[in-house]
Amino acid sequence: MSGEGEPPEVGVHLEAGASDHATVTQVAGDYEEHHHTYVRGWQYLGAVRVDEAEAALVEQTYVHADTEAGQERQVERAVRLLKRPSGQHNVVVLTGAAETGRRTTALRILRDAGVKGKDIHSLALDWDRPRTEQIPYTPNAGFLLDLSGYSTLPADFYQGLGGYQKDAAACGAFLVVLATANTWRPGTLTSVPRIEHTQPPAIQVARAHLRHYNAGRLAWLSDDSELAGLLGPTASPTAAVRLTRIIANEPTDDPAAAKSQFDNWHDYLADWFKKYEGTENLRDRALLIATALLEGLPADVVMTAADRLFDQVKGVLPLGGPLAGPDLETRLEVIGAEQAGSDALSLSKARHGLHESVLSHVWKQRPLLREVLLRWASDITAPGDIAAKYREQVAEAITRLATAPGGQSVLRIVTEWTSMGNDAYRRLAVGVLESTATHPGIGVSVRKYLYDAAKQKRLSESLATTIAEVCAGSLGRAYPRVALTRLRLLASHPDQRGAAAVARAIRALAAETALRDLVLGEIVDWAENDNAVIRQAGATAFLALTSLTGEAPIALSLVAEADTNDREGEDSLFARGWRAAWNHEATADRAKESLAAWLDSPAVSDKHCLDIAEAVLSGNLRDAGVSDLLVGERGVITETGHRRRPILLERLLPEPAPSTISAPASSAPAPAQPLAAAPGLATNGSEKPDAPSA
Repeated sequence: MSGEGEPPEVGVHLEAGASDHATVTQVAGDYEEHHHTYVRGWQYLGAVRVDEAEAALVEQTYVHADTEAGQERQVERAVRLLKRPSGQHNVVVLTGAAETGRRTTALRILRDAGVKGKDIHSLALDWDRPRTEQIPYTPNAGFLLDLSGYSTLPADFYQGLGGYQKDAAACGAFLVVLATANTWRPGTLTSVPRIEHTQPPAIQVARAHLRHYNAGRLAWLSDDSELAGLLGPTASPTAAVRLTRIIANEPTDDPAAAKSQFDNWHDYLADWFKKYEGTENLRDRALLIATALLEGLPADVVMTAADRLFDQVKGVLPLGGPLAGPDLETRLEVIGAEQAGSDALSLSKARHGLHESVLSHVWKQRPLLREVLLRWASDITAPGDIAAKYREQVAEAITRLATAPGGQSVLRIVTEWTSMGNDAYRRLAVGVLESTATHPGIGVSVRKYLYDAAKQKRLSESLATTIAEVCAGSLGRAYPRVALTRLRLLASHPDQRGAAAVARAIRALAAETALRDLVLGEIVDWAENDNAVIRQAGATAFLALTSLTGEAPIALSLVAEADTNDREGEDSLFARGWRAAWNHEATADRAKESLAAWLDSPAVSDKHCLDIAEAVLSGNLRDAGVSDLLVGERGVITETGHRRRPILLERLLPEPAPSTISAPASSAPAPAQPLAAAPGLATNGSEKPDAPSA
């Protein structure tokens, strides 16, 4: 049995089926989607194919939990319930605590149910509340849905499982739901079968994995070995797998080194801090912590950061600056670090994982130092500061602390950073929130925090900008619907706090080829919403997405993709979005200006520009804004716009009714009618559009 955790990243593979009125949209990673006729394709959860290595590991190393003689094993029972001919089938719930091997058992259940390894997928929770309508079902596929991060589930989710079960049974799909016992409380709302997961003996799991990874070291886990003693009756399968990997990869032949690493170097660090606890060793402790945070980075960066921490705890640097004190080699010997490569410093080169253990040890043993550490980390990663280039690495380290005991202080201080008016703090807050929002453990709660913060009535510009930037990054790529919902909430604020950041975030998400349909479709839906606040958010976002300003406007990529692929519905979304923005009073003028810019831009093809403009303006010829658009603004209209406007007008004018009385033939042609004199059109006084101004 393998431990629980996120599957490794794999390459992109697309295989999908769609019904008559559905579209297939790639969100991220390997996935398959089966779309129903009554829900938009991009509403379905992305399904990430389980890595082949993980599937093979389950086949080769799975350990069944102990059972009484004649008792049915939990995997066998689950398979029987999934495939029974009557009652609720094709869906089963596996409840139990985290780190007990539920994911591995779920994978084994799907394999034993006959699902091929390539057809097993994990579902990404790209939603703000669980909805059965968003769970895909693909013929002969198996899906894994982990709801362990939720404290409760809505009633309509339980009720909807019956309908989902029928759809899954009809096409031969299987779903295994993972939840904790506290999460799964359906009462009488569903009769989907539930199995309480039982974990196998950790020592058996460890031996099965070690036999796979490094069979030559099986003796390290013999019954009388010290390492086997680490896996007592209450040890989890996750701990067993971790110990196995440490043993398999230990560079020395010393089991004691593997034990130290498994214990997070607890004894080693306790002894070190006891040995160097005096005030005269304060600078050494600062160097140890800085090396741990900046593992693998250049010596000058680490040592400068260490002296900054030393200064923050009221240490007094010796006279002489860089010439003072012992040489680097001597200082590294004290903290147990080594030089890696030409100039980098490392704690983990000699003791694998030590840098992470140092931070965890200090965080746990010195609670009063936590706030100091976080503020120091934000200072050294400020723009232009010594570790500015390594902000992402620092954010990842802080994320690990946020998931540890006492981690709530990380999120509290990160929240404070966003309101301090200090851009260095705010930028680091973005990095930490990005990492924690996608974390498998605390991600659900952080995403909820972002949702609640985006809804605040008295939202600060700094916090709004922070949320938007988080949505534009890894959160938006991993959970695009979640990110778009928070951007919609931000865009709905009447004071337009963070509006510029929201526009940048929307363009950033749309720049991801796999997300373009999703982003454009969601935004158009907002713009057409009956709720005025949501409609305002959608119209504003749509105009940001279609803007042609800037060096590389995303609008041109959208048009280029439409030109290349000639996909049906692309123009329809553009037309619907502009029509909605035009009809919304608050954005009508900007919509006219935006569409005029498209008419004047040679970068947009005639076909798409004219088709969209015709769809937007049809039936609205008596609107004064339409006449202004068709005539163009003196000094602004381009040669391209001058050529297109008469073509557009001709397409907009109704076909003349057939004449019933023959008119006398004329030898001279009728004079051309000025554009501004067309029926029902107002004029801005310009009889002929000007050439583009300089």
